[in-house]
Amino acid sequence: MKKLAFFALLLAAAPSLCAAPEAPQTLTVRALTFQPGFPDELHAHTPEGTATAGLFQIKSYLNHESNLLTIKGKHLVFTAKSSPSSATDVNLVYGQLEVPATMKSAILLFLPESDAPENHKCQVMAIDDSPKEFPAGSFKVSNFSESPVKIELEEEATEIAPGESKVITKVKYGENQSASMRAFTKRDDQWVMISTSSWPNPGSKRVLQIFYKDLATKEVQLRGVRDVGLR
Repeated sequence: MKKLAFFALLLAAAPSLCAAPEAPQTLTVRALTFQPGFPDELHAHTPEGTATAGLFQIKSYLNHESNLLTIKGKHLVFTAKSSPSSATDVNLVYGQLEVPATMKSAILLFLPESDAPENHKCQVMAIDDSPKEFPAGSFKVSNFSESPVKIELEEEATEIAPGESKVITKVKYGENQSASMRAFTKRDDQWVMISTSSWPNPGSKRVLQIFYKDLATKEVQLRGVRDVGLR
């Protein structure tokens, strides 16, 4: 009877024992930075320093060029070294990221943590740029500051919490196919205007708008990056 029971346990466990290992996640990336002197490329590794996910280029603009990362696990560590073991040396790490399991395509934004030239540590933000999350003809506004922000396009207001991204698709453009824009950040429970301009109709293209804290002025800034059409 004991032998039969042991055999039954083996049969029950067989599917999990024979199951194929989980397939690595692939992520198409375009990397972006506003930091002068930042490396033109970085390597992505596992935190344990046992495997590499790939090499990718970093630009101050967006175009069609992208790189493919093959991810084993949920976390990536970025260094300028090709050796995976460099991920375990804190002096070599530029930043790290937890990749959402459902994300297939992203803009990786590298924001410096300090304005000291010798400090290359960065916050790394993954902005989903799939057609569903960032459709053609839209503005994607991401708030990477510590304060709530607000965009007014032709007096239509959109509030964005810290760490949040919102897509704006329905814009009332004037005769010149542009919309008046005012940007605000919240200070002491009051909305303070930080920028005013006109946003042209992106047409079939897309525009990424990023709120972030400027380390030199300590103030919240708004930076726009025109993207290409859908790939």
